[in-house]
Amino acid sequence: MTIAPDPRTGMTFTQKAVLNLLKTAPRQSPPEWREPRILAVQIAGMGDLVLAVPALRALRQAIPAKSVDLLTSTKGRRAAEGCPHLDDIFPLDIQSFLAPGGKSTSCWGEFIAQVRRIRKRRYDLAVNLIGHYSPQGAVRMGLLLKLLGIPLLAGRNTLGTGPFYHYALPEELNAPRNERDTNLDLVRLLGPRREPTENLEVWPNADDERQAEALLKNHEGEGPIIGINPGTDRPEKEWPEANYLEVMHEFKNGKNARFILTGGPAEAALAARLAGAFGKSAVDTVEKISFQGTAALMRRSDLFLTLDTAALHLAWAAGVPAVALFKEENLGRYRPVTDKIRCLTGREENERSPLDIPAAEVIRACLDLLDSKNTGG
Repeated sequence: MTIAPDPRTGMTFTQKAVLNLLKTAPRQSPPEWREPRILAVQIAGMGDLVLAVPALRALRQAIPAKSVDLLTSTKGRRAAEGCPHLDDIFPLDIQSFLAPGGKSTSCWGEFIAQVRRIRKRRYDLAVNLIGHYSPQGAVRMGLLLKLLGIPLLAGRNTLGTGPFYHYALPEELNAPRNERDTNLDLVRLLGPRREPTENLEVWPNADDERQAEALLKNHEGEGPIIGINPGTDRPEKEWPEANYLEVMHEFKNGKNARFILTGGPAEAALAARLAGAFGKSAVDTVEKISFQGTAALMRRSDLFLTLDTAALHLAWAAGVPAVALFKEENLGRYRPVTDKIRCLTGREENERSPLDIPAAEVIRACLDLLDSKNTGG
């Protein structure tokens, strides 16, 4: 079983020709770095950004670099704000740019302006911290990196679709490996002066902490606080609303639990309905606190329940006991490497059907983690 789509599937003659034109001679060993200016590239989601933080830290500390900047998505920028290992962040609204009808004059203008800003920084090295999982993705990344005019390129050479990298980490898709660890292997390829550390990070500031306290001020109940991130913008990862209600009623009736509902715009309506069903025992925090503020809320929780989404990786970084609901094929790249998080898997009947994990199974896993926490296990 592969852990991600094969980028060679459906590759056209034109796409193969473009990759061949972008091909460069690989370097056998990294140079003696003298405080290089580094641009990390992580144009993906918020969860992927969380998993990239150890690599960003290593680029700063282990090479060491004169500056480390980040080119990321608009969502990724929200997750990266305040990161102590970055000097600057360049957002690129790639979803709007690639959407049907999205390539307007303003989109092209902002894209060109962003490329010019980056070129003026005269970076020594660009490091792409995301694999290639479609032929279009491989070609777009190759063209973008060449367009930035950076002399040395490093990245994950997924099944040979990254011939434009001077420093390429071979990436196969038939063996489970967490995204955090793959990115750290790429940094190791660049010859760091010291071994990178693996821990994830959160960095809520004083305002985030105050907002978290304010949101929980009128929380009614004396039982455990259970955080829930119930939604996703990926239909194939969804879990039925009725199941969340069953879990919440079980813990409200049996444990007098209190609930924190978290998420982004895609989860707003669902989170509001779930919170509304439990009155002052539940707090809807969607769009009321920052991404790092959500980490502050998580640290005030006894348990967190989430799908395989950005909230899962934030819970891992925050060190919170959690139950995570997964599609089986996503475990390889995204399963947290920690004993504090229990991962449950389920298959869906078709690409858009929700996960079929029974609510009773989720309740048992949550109870086990709560009992373990209460007994110090």
